Amino acid sequence: MYAQNKNLKLNIIAILVLLIVFTTNATAVTVSVDAPEYESGSRFDITIEIDDVDDLDSGQFDISFDSSVVNVTDLNNDIENGEIGSTAVPIDLCYFIGANSIRLLFNVPGVTGVSGSGTVATIRFEVVGENGDIIFLNLSNGVLVDTKSDKIPANWVNDKVTIGDSPTGTLTTYTTTVYVKNIDDDKLDIHLLVDGNDEDFESISSGKTKEYDDYSLEEGTHTFTIRWFDPDTNEWYEKTKEHTITDVTTIILLTDEHAEDKNKISSHVYINNLDDNNLDIYLYIDENYKKYLSISSGNTGNYGEYEFEMDENALHSFKIEWFDPGTEENYEKISRIYITGEEAVTLYADEHTEVDIIPVHENDPNPVSTSSTLASSSTQSTNGMPSSPATAGGSGMITDTTTQSTKGTPSSQIQVEDSTENNGLEHHIMTTYTLIGFIAFMFALIRIRSV
Repeated sequence: MYAQNKNLKLNIIAILVLLIVFTTNATAVTVSVDAPEYESGSRFDITIEIDDVDDLDSGQFDISFDSSVVNVTDLNNDIENGEIGSTAVPIDLCYFIGANSIRLLFNVPGVTGVSGSGTVATIRFEVVGENGDIIFLNLSNGVLVDTKSDKIPANWVNDKVTIGDSPTGTLTTYTTTVYVKNIDDDKLDIHLLVDGNDEDFESISSGKTKEYDDYSLEEGTHTFTIRWFDPDTNEWYEKTKEHTITDVTTIILLTDEHAEDKNKISSHVYINNLDDNNLDIYLYIDENYKKYLSISSGNTGNYGEYEFEMDENALHSFKIEWFDPGTEENYEKISRIYITGEEAVTLYADEHTEVDIIPVHENDPNPVSTSSTLASSSTQSTNGMPSSPATAGGSGMITDTTTQSTKGTPSSQIQVEDSTENNGLEHHIMTTYTLIGFIAFMFALIRIRSV
């Protein structure tokens, strides 16, 4: 019995090991740059290798480099097709993205795909730098797709080339410790890249310095890059420094300070739904569509911030459009507001109910909206939170606000006058009928008494 249990456990372990091996092999697709370590000629080739791919149909990637050290001078002749096994992998399209990056797209002919290892492209570079220059060849934005249009997971591996003859002996490596100091007024998540390789990020408070790690680097010139996002300016920033490593070294990298732009002209738009229905409300600024949100009754939607050019006219139009399911009417409302800095603008979708719908004539079955003559509510631009509808003034001056129904129906004023006239006529007829009845009653009473 003990032997059977032992054999059973061994079988289970063996199955688990096989599953792990097969799973690892199924996802172990590697795409890498294969380049010479040193290059002393005027031109050299690199290949983009691919290993252990299954059912590959197509893909793309970007390769970046320093065009002041090496460059591709002829995309038509300096980029060649790849090959996996005996199957060609044609380059369908290649083009520059800026001066230091090329995008390549490839597609395996037919519908069967290709499996195995090989290359997806060969790229020929011309050397334009000097001896001792180091060029980093980095892959990014890589995508592999199989014949079922599913993405194939892959590891993308970079490489580098040193311009010049290979030195004799082994290069000496030194320990390099990297610190980053945040001199911005915000806490920042700062990524560190050493020779183009992302070494993760650290969250650093304003004015603080943090140690990232110790790196074993060969003697020579290396690049250190920090990259971060600044919440004040909503922008990404990047700084790169080159350091020549000749001994044990400590490197301190500094961010830049990017304070909030005090001269920015923008409006942060909010829309308050005063209606008793949930509404889809569309926003237009200066007659250009910006955004729509579904806003529940009584709630406020945040439409985001919109910037204006410094030399633009300070007066801007804000229009909202919506359909009211309670009245089955389309409405629009336009506010013209002065924007001179960072403003908060609150617009209001007015309440419209079935009470606003009355017939023009008693025999007319089609109701019409009275919204075209409703008094428009105030809209205020402030430097803080959204204002209430009844508040006037503030830094954003309103020059015109209108509310209208887009059906173009007769105004409610005409309808109200028509209704008042009909009510007076009905009252006159009722009074006449009452008087005639009273006279008839008195005449009958006199005849009875005379009998």
